[in-house]
Amino acid sequence: MTGKSHAYPGWQVLLLLLIVGGIIGGWIGDAVTGIWPVLGGLGKVQSVGIPQFNLNLKVFSLSFGFMLHISFFTILGFILSYLVYKRL
Repeated sequence: MTGKSHAYPGWQVLLLLLIVGGIIGGWIGDAVTGIWPVLGGLGKVQSVGIPQFNLNLKVFSLSFGFMLHISFFTILGFILSYLVYKRL
């Protein structure tokens, strides 16, 4: 007999789960640091990304920017959502 291989859902499902996991992790982090201010260090947010860039050409304007706000709880949400993805 050959070994069974497990086909995971596509990368789109993984991306969606990571986004949702990061959002929920951020919400939980806000709630936990609000209840227990001692854990404020874990809720500290670091911002990484490209600040908003505006290009105005008088005919049209273009805006682009991307910021990722990461904390311990966001990373924890990413990890838990990845584990959920592996179980699918």
